Amino acid sequence: MATTLTESFIHVPPTAEEQNQIPPNDVYGKYYPTNPQNLNLKSNFGPMIPEQIGYLQPTAIDTPVEIMRERFLRNGYVFVKGLLPKDRVLDCRRRYFSHMAPSGLLKDGSDPVEGIFSGKDTRKFLPPGNLRRLFGLQNDAESNKYLELMVSAHEASFYLDFCATEELRAFIRKFTGWQDITMLQRTMLRAFVPDSELTPVHFDQMYLRAGPPTSLTAWVPIGDASLEAGGLMYLEKSTDIGRRTEEDFRRNAGNLTDEERVSAFNKNMNDGGFLSRDTVAYGKGEDRKWLITEYEAGDVIFHDPFLVHASCKNEDPERKIRLATDLRLVDANQAYDQRWMKVWRPLDGL
Repeated sequence: MATTLTESFIHVPPTAEEQNQIPPNDVYGKYYPTNPQNLNLKSNFGPMIPEQIGYLQPTAIDTPVEIMRERFLRNGYVFVKGLLPKDRVLDCRRRYFSHMAPSGLLKDGSDPVEGIFSGKDTRKFLPPGNLRRLFGLQNDAESNKYLELMVSAHEASFYLDFCATEELRAFIRKFTGWQDITMLQRTMLRAFVPDSELTPVHFDQMYLRAGPPTSLTAWVPIGDASLEAGGLMYLEKSTDIGRRTEEDFRRNAGNLTDEERVSAFNKNMNDGGFLSRDTVAYGKGEDRKWLITEYEAGDVIFHDPFLVHASCKNEDPERKIRLATDLRLVDANQAYDQRWMKVWRPLDGL
């Protein structure tokens, strides 16, 4: 039987000495950049409710690993500041937007590394799916170019080199104790333009249920993302919700074939495989806050496969495009969802 992600941690409570080794620059538990009432945060269904917003707490890179593990087990995430070399992150950002420039994505004359949106019809830059068909984008040459370049970026050398960053693997080996790490080939590389779509409410194991919950997700912002840029946000301490939801699904899956049972898009699930498209209503229903933060190039946030997350719309005041990738890593010696050992393709059923 496979060992789940959290079971795989060789976790020993931090000693008093380790507690005393927390670096002075670690502001975990103290990060509160502004009253949420000061922010322009929008969902698909209108403004977010300020009282429903809290903040993800950052962890300094030189914090003792046992303390990092304790925070992960308590919260379902650990948000590590400055893990990756900033220049390498920005090089990937520059090369991505240079790659995408022929689609009309960027403002004329702007530096690709800035990722300043062109201001064109945001619908042209939607990811694959029903909305593209609804808006008739299959007949738009510029939008089709965007889709072509977006897909090909997943196999571009600049992106594959970035995914192979050794600092990421070295940290995961230390954090999890895994010695033989596999990165699932199906990675997601997404650019969210201002005022466009957002990430609906979900947890990762919904899409990985052909294997046990053994994966660790690394969500990597490729460049800075302001508080209002729609970076990934998490429902506070919600791994119990993910586990409960998945258990409810398992109990109700008796009417499904084996193939349907492992699909997030089967008839027992919501349209699109998400928990909800309404982040405000979902947070209210669970009576928990959505936790946000500002991200800087080099930051990485790691989360549990059952932690519920989503995003707001990108309302960045400088009209910058929010670029990020989510990478899923596993212990190669444990079972995992083999369907993810292929490069992402539009509408691939996962």
